[in-house]
Parts: sequence; structure tokens; C-alpha cells
Amino acid sequence: MFFKAKFSKYYYIKIKNSTAPLYWLLLHGFMGTHKEFLNVATQLPGTIIIPDLLGHGQSDVNNDTKYFSIEQQADDLVALSKQITTQKVNIWGYSMGGRLALALALRYPEIVNHLYLESSTAGIKSPAARQARITNDHNLALRLQTATSLTDFVDFWENLPLFHSQKDLSFETQTFVRNQRLQQSGIGLAKSLCGMGTGKMPNYWNQLPFLQSTTTLFAGELDTKFSNITRDMQLLIPNSKRVIIPGVGHNVHLENPNAILTTILQRKYL
Repeated sequence: MFFKAKFSKYYYIKIKNSTAPLYWLLLHGFMGTHKEFLNVATQLPGTIIIPDLLGHGQSDVNNDTKYFSIEQQADDLVALSKQITTQKVNIWGYSMGGRLALALALRYPEIVNHLYLESSTAGIKSPAARQARITNDHNLALRLQTATSLTDFVDFWENLPLFHSQKDLSFETQTFVRNQRLQQSGIGLAKSLCGMGTGKMPNYWNQLPFLQSTTTLFAGELDTKFSNITRDMQLLIPNSKRVIIPGVGHNVHLENPNAILTTILQRKYL
């Protein structure tokens, strides 16, 4: 059974305790919360830690944007995990959460057992492209800050090509995802974009050959962009494996949780 907790005054987390000698840190994507991982988390053995990342869910939305940086949140999550265990932790990050998981693994290799990156990237290589992304994220942040409600932004977000495959999900699942998005704070999401959007993320491509943890990269067959990105990442990361899940798009654990869980459980967390 999961119970809620607060880490300092900033993070809301859900924890499932277990006597099994395994620890997991699960990191959601943009506009998500801990709730998006609850279904798969119940099928993982061990102690499960799922935070709402800053600006999302019930975590802080009012702090200074500097605290939202990918490096600062990686530092925070390491401090969190060390309060719970001295053992190494399996880290599973999806999309934005995957970018954060990668930053954590590079900054603190000593605490990571196995790294699972789902539909993620190592950053933007080109300085010009990175600046263009920063500008785009800034414009999205302004849109969020000035909107009278989140409905228009959620409508826009749900219709991005990246999420097209989610329109084939059950009505119940689509409703769950939409409600999760509509319950966010526009100000919190804006600070997340400005603090740890893909443009603000450091370019970690040159550091991938030095990644020490065993790594599994997941992407959906229908998500051509991230299928290609994970292919390029896998070529650079030692002791890594790439798994393409057929028939799904960007959010693999939402669209086919059984397929991604089967792969993870077969790997025996090594």
C-alpha cells in the first residue's frame, strides 16, 4: 500500500514500503504526477518512491525558478533517496522524468543500480537549436501564465503529434490522463518549462560514453522521433540495451504497461 509523505517543504511523494531488498525511483513526464506510475508501480517488487516533480501535482509551484533546474532537482532526489536507503536505486524516468533520471545518473553514479529511460533524450546538441527550444518553451510558459484556465493549453497539448497514438486508448484511460493535466497549476508548469525544459537541459551527449549504470532505453514503435534518439543514445552508452515496444507511441507505460513491465522484470533489475 502506498502512503503519502513530504520531502522538505518542496516535494510531495508517494512511497510503497517493502521488505524486498530493492528500491525504485519513478519520475513522471511533463504535465504528469505520481499517479501516472501507480499502476505499474504496484507490480514492481521492492520499495517504490514516486515524487511529484516541482511544478507538478502537489509539489511546490511557488519557489524560485532556479530550484526547478534539472541539476537542482537531481540533487534533491538524491538527498531524498538517501533518507530512505543507503542501497543503490533503480531509476525509471519517462520523457521529462527520463531527462532528469539521466542527469541524476551522470551526477551520482554511485547511487544508481539500473537506469530505465523511457522516451527520453540526452539533450539538444546544436546551440542554435537549443536556443530555439528555450524560446519556444518560454512562449509556452507565457501562454500558461496568462491563461484563464488550463483547458485550452491541455487541448493544444493533447493534439500534438507526439500523443496521437493516445487517442486509441480507452475512454477511461484518456479521461484519467486529461483530468491529471487539467488539475495542474499553470504557474507551476510554466516554471518547469523555464527551469528544466529540454532547451535548458545541459547537452549530455558527450557524457554518455561515461555513463556507469546498466541502462535500458525504451521507445514506442510509433514514436519515430524518440525511437531514433534512443538508437543514437544506445550506440554511445556502455552496458546498455534498447527496446522498442510495438504498436505504441510516446508514453509506453501508459499505452502498453504489460509490455514494458515484462521487459523490466525479465531483466531481473540488473
